[in-house]
Amino acid sequence: MGTTDPADSDQPPDPDDHTSPPTAVVLAAGRGTRMRSDVPKPLQPLTGRPVLLHVLHALRDGGVRRAVVVTGHGAEAVETAVRAGAPADLAVDFVRQPAPLGTAHAALQARDLAADGEVLIVNGDLALLRPEDVCAVLSAPPSCLTLAAARVPDPAGLGRVCREGGRLRAVVEEADADAATKAIDEVNVGIYRADAAWLWRALTSLPAGGSDEVYLTDAVANAADRGEAAAVVVDAPDGPLNVESRRDLARAERVLRDRINARWMDAGVTIVDPATTYIDAGVVVGEESRIEPGTHLRGATALGRRNLVGPNAVLIDTRTGDGCALVQCRSEGAVLADGVDVGAFSTLREGTVLDAQVHIGTHAETKNAHLHRGVQMGHFSYLGDAEVGADSNIGAGAITCNFDGARKHRTTIGAGCFIGSDTLLIAPVTIGDGAATAAGSVVRRDVPAGGLAAGSPARMRRRRRDTS
Repeated sequence: MGTTDPADSDQPPDPDDHTSPPTAVVLAAGRGTRMRSDVPKPLQPLTGRPVLLHVLHALRDGGVRRAVVVTGHGAEAVETAVRAGAPADLAVDFVRQPAPLGTAHAALQARDLAADGEVLIVNGDLALLRPEDVCAVLSAPPSCLTLAAARVPDPAGLGRVCREGGRLRAVVEEADADAATKAIDEVNVGIYRADAAWLWRALTSLPAGGSDEVYLTDAVANAADRGEAAAVVVDAPDGPLNVESRRDLARAERVLRDRINARWMDAGVTIVDPATTYIDAGVVVGEESRIEPGTHLRGATALGRRNLVGPNAVLIDTRTGDGCALVQCRSEGAVLADGVDVGAFSTLREGTVLDAQVHIGTHAETKNAHLHRGVQMGHFSYLGDAEVGADSNIGAGAITCNFDGARKHRTTIGAGCFIGSDTLLIAPVTIGDGAATAAGSVVRRDVPAGGLAAGSPARMRRRRRDTS
C-alpha cells in the first residue's frame, strides 16, 4: 500500500497490497499531568514493566515488526527504558516532539521514518492493549483511516465515536461534546491505521486550534467526508485501555495481574489463590509448579518445573532449576540449581549461587556466596562473600565475618567440612577439605585439610577418630 506519490492524488490505498506489516508510530511524548508524578507517564510501572513497554510488547505480539517512538517529556529516560526492555524482534527508532503541540503534531515527527506503506499510530499509554486488539485493526478492510473503538460502561473523559447510519462520522472530545454526544458509550481507543501518503498530507493540512495544537481526531472527519473512514470495535471488558491517573494505574495493575495469572494457570502452573499472587510480566514459571498465597514473583525471575514457592515468598530476578522449594523466604538475584530448598524467613541476596541439593534452614542469609552440591546450612547462619565445598555442613548460627570496616574479604570452606554452631569465621580465611570447627569457635587463621579448630581465638586440636 502507499504506492501513490503523496503529491499526485488522494486516492485510497490499494486493498490488494498487503506486502508488509505497517510501521507503528507510538506517541509517548506527553507529560501526563493527571498522574501527578515526576516520572513520565510512559515509564509508570505496571507488573514490573513500564506502561510504554506493555504497548510495544502488544504490538510485537500482534504482528508489528517496526516501531517509531515519539518522545518529548523525559525523552532521554523514556528512550533508555525502551532500548533496555523492548522486544528483541521489534526494530525501534526514536524521534522527538520539540513542543507539546498535540497528537497530530507528534505523529508528524515520524513522517520521514514512515513515509510509505501503512502506518499504525498508537497512543503510548494503552497499558491494557492486547495483541488481538492490534490484529483486529490490522485485519480490517483497507481505508484511508481506520480507528479502534470500544464500548465502555463509563466513557467519561474519552473521545466519543459518532456515527451516522452506522458509518463513522467523527470523534468528538468530551470538552467539545454536548449532552447527547456525552451519552454515547462508544469511545476512541487510541489506535489508528492509515495509508501513509494520505495521512501525512491530511495531518499537515489540519488547522491548529486556539492553543496551536492539532489532534489526530481532527483527521477523522476529513476521511469520513470522503467515505474513507472506518471504526473497528474491539472488546474492552476491563474498561478503557489507557491510563491517565493513579487510579487508572491501580485498575490496570489488577487487570494485567489477572491476565498473567490466567496465562500461567493455562500453561500448567497451580496458583492456589490468584487474588494474592503477584507475578510480573517478565517472569517465567515452569509446568507443574505450585505458587502458594502471598507470593511475589518479580523482575526477571525464571522458575523451573515442579517448584514449590510460598506462601509469602518474594523472588526478584531469581533463577531456579527443577524441584526447588522456597517457603516464606526472600531471594534477589540468586541462582538455584535443581532440588534446592530454602526455609522460612531466610534471605538469598545478590550473587548467591546454590548448586543442586543445597539445603538452607530458617532465618539464614547468603550474599555473594557459592554453595556447592549438597551443602547443608543451618538456621540463623550467615554466609557472605564465601565459597563452600560440596557436602559441607554449616551449623546453626555460624557466620562469616566478611567486613573489617573498610573492605570485604572472602571465606573459602572446602568440601566435606563441618562448621560447628556459632562459629565465627574472620575473613579472609580458608578452611581445608574435611576440616572442622568446634561450636563457638572464633577462627582467625586458616585451618588445614582434616584439621580441627576450637576455642576463642581458635587453636588447632587433634580430631577425635572414629574407633567403632
